[in-house]
Amino acid sequence: MLIGISLGPGDPGLLTLKTVEALRSSSKVFVPGEMAANLAMAYCQPEILDFPMIGDETKLEEIWSRNADIIAGYAATALTGFACVGDINTFSTFTHLKRVMNQKYPNVEVDTIPGVGIVPALASRFGVGLDKSFLVSDGSDQDTVIRIKATKPRKISRDLEEKGFGQFILGTKLCTAEEEVVRAKLADEMPERSDYFSVLYARRVR
Repeated sequence: MLIGISLGPGDPGLLTLKTVEALRSSSKVFVPGEMAANLAMAYCQPEILDFPMIGDETKLEEIWSRNADIIAGYAATALTGFACVGDINTFSTFTHLKRVMNQKYPNVEVDTIPGVGIVPALASRFGVGLDKSFLVSDGSDQDTVIRIKATKPRKISRDLEEKGFGQFILGTKLCTAEEEVVRAKLADEMPERSDYFSVLYARRVR
């Protein structure tokens, strides 16, 4: 099994209890750079894999594929971690690695542990409150919409469907014992009503 581990924004005190547990219990932990290694080494002996910041997509695919081969050699038989700075699923190297793993090694189970990402970190350090809608971008085209307080998921999904979105996931009370997740390709497959503590994810159809 491969588990993506979030290391937070850089303060060792912002590692979650689940992160520490995963680092300690993994038989092998890989990281994409020295900053991640420094955060993880209090709990394991991380191995740095090379993930260069380049724009050549062909070379990047080769690198992700090669590193996936290395990781799969461990994850196929034992709990293996891949730890990244920030949140493991937000603008993360792990997103690409997971995609390649799923393609080449579909029998290897993959899970992730959420962590403190750049958005809550900047809100804290800048002393600002994010109490209205905001845009987070790396300069690429907007591909995803996330709606919190999604109490009318079918209506929200229909509005987004008209704008070209077509993959919908509704989560209610996430990361609790009452968590529920609904996945749909069509807006009309979404429930009409949902709890206040609901979030809806929509991805653009291309």
